[in-house]
Amino acid sequence: MKTKVQLIIMLVGCLSASAANEVFAGPELAWSIVPSPQKAGVKLYGISASSLTQAWAVGDIYSPLTPIVYRWNGTGWRQVSPGAIRDTSLRDVAAISDNDVWAVGYQEDGEGDLTVTLHWDGILWTRVSSPNPSSENYLNGVAAVAANDVWAVGYKETDTVYGALILHWDGSAWTESPIRGGGYRVLTDVAALGANDVWAIGYKFSFNNGYQGLAMHWNGGRWSEVAMPVTGDSYTLLNGITAVSPSDVWAVGNGGVNPIKALTAHWDGIAWTYLPNPPIQSDYAFLKNVTALGSNDVWAAGYFTDPAGIDHNLVEHWDGVAWTKIDVPETRKAHNDLWGIAPDSAGGVWAVGSFLTTDFSRPLTSLVLHGSH
Repeated sequence: MKTKVQLIIMLVGCLSASAANEVFAGPELAWSIVPSPQKAGVKLYGISASSLTQAWAVGDIYSPLTPIVYRWNGTGWRQVSPGAIRDTSLRDVAAISDNDVWAVGYQEDGEGDLTVTLHWDGILWTRVSSPNPSSENYLNGVAAVAANDVWAVGYKETDTVYGALILHWDGSAWTESPIRGGGYRVLTDVAALGANDVWAIGYKFSFNNGYQGLAMHWNGGRWSEVAMPVTGDSYTLLNGITAVSPSDVWAVGNGGVNPIKALTAHWDGIAWTYLPNPPIQSDYAFLKNVTALGSNDVWAAGYFTDPAGIDHNLVEHWDGVAWTKIDVPETRKAHNDLWGIAPDSAGGVWAVGSFLTTDFSRPLTSLVLHGSH
């Protein structure tokens, strides 16, 4: 399924004031909804903070496909122009400093789909040329080691439908990084610990095992696949990754078809292992991204669907022993979906996504949560 295929409805409305004032307490964090620009059709996928007074959230409006960039100035979220770019979805953002930020995604072009890499220099966003090795090219995730060492991952069209795509920024240009191995492969996210320690995750397909989690590692010289356990499900996808240390890396996603259940996988320096998730009364549960404040303080975000067919925010916390489902606020009488999560530079956490009222009387619009001390 192509990333750009989204079944969403574009309407007009605003954030529920009562929901925005609610505060939920989790492990050492109090969660609340933070008002964001009320623009019809907005869905946020990625978030990154460089300081207490600057954070970025990116996404899109699906029809017509329009890139969305929101900026946090320490007191509120404001929409910022991404520059002269259209027909584009922004899927992730990495803030290196207040004047060095990258956002990535893809642009629908008349003759194909193109990778998009945007750079913020402290004044404005500028599109930077990036490789397009096929007629269909998509970027899903971005992570930075330093200003001259940035990685972006996604996928491209190949003879086997899709193949993994990895791009590298060396301070002057983006280039495609060679990857060993072929077949159907899609990369969804990337995490960087150092110049010789970078992880990319996603999923691959084979006729023997169906869709299974895919993990790839950069050792400073080349990318290689690292074995993931084969689950009993023929549809296992990894969506987000975070790295604490070389022996402490987390990936999250979902597995199964009916039911679909949330998944968490851990790298201990030797092997990947899938760990149990808390039980959820739902046939459809997804974890879309994960971030870590420490080895015993890991947060994952996504959504689940209740028996009535309504989506709810899903936030889980790892305390060093087990994953626990955390109650967080959401817009009432609406579908609430979280897609991105990241530290806030003050020991807290940002999470972003969207909500859509169940009676369709208000818009699909951005949803921003904050967990703070």
